[in-house]
Amino acid sequence: MKKKKWKPYLSSFIAAGLVFALYSALLPFYRLSDYLICSAIAVLIGWLVYQMAQGLDTSKKAPAQHKIPETGNPTVDQLVRHGQDMLSQIREENDRIPDPSLSAKMEELDAISNQIFLTVTDKPEKAPQIRRFMDYYLPTVLKMLTNYRKLDEREVTGENAAKTKKRVAEAMDIVLDAFKKQHDQLYQNEMLDVTSDISVLETMLKQDGLIENVARQTDENRFGQLGGQGGH
Repeated sequence: MKKKKWKPYLSSFIAAGLVFALYSALLPFYRLSDYLICSAIAVLIGWLVYQMAQGLDTSKKAPAQHKIPETGNPTVDQLVRHGQDMLSQIREENDRIPDPSLSAKMEELDAISNQIFLTVTDKPEKAPQIRRFMDYYLPTVLKMLTNYRKLDEREVTGENAAKTKKRVAEAMDIVLDAFKKQHDQLYQNEMLDVTSDISVLETMLKQDGLIENVARQTDENRFGQLGGQGGH
């Protein structure tokens, strides 16, 4: 068992021992009931310390869980809820893996995935674009993370296990890039519209002579400043 997994038990044992020692120093044991009362208090304090130590993990912070608004479209809302459920399972698996580097990647993946869901709820017509994301990418990430966690918990230390865990960690970099591209693709039409609007605006400004006038005025001002400097 790993040292990290021993910490809650060790803290609990120490706390129970301290309680037992303090009680016996303040209230000497005269009857069997004294031992029973002291033992009960020690067990109770030990259990409380165990629960606190088990829940206190400063090595990683749980990612913020975003509340995704509903669209009123049953199909889209069900799709997003299913995705949120998978993200919740991914968080649970991640919480059980003591690997800060992998955890950081999974937190970033969680944030990007939520951005994808927010985009779909804002524009429900884009829901068909994330079908593969929902049907394959997220479930595969969950499966890889679950396998990684099992290898870690069962303390499989062979060469194949080490290679598998390394490949999972490396694969998450590829997955992150893919999720970012998925998010960008949802805005592809909007980006094309903006580019088109800029092109049309520039063409109209040139036709009206507004761009040339601005450039000419800038040149005249610059030459005027140079002439003024030469006069001095």
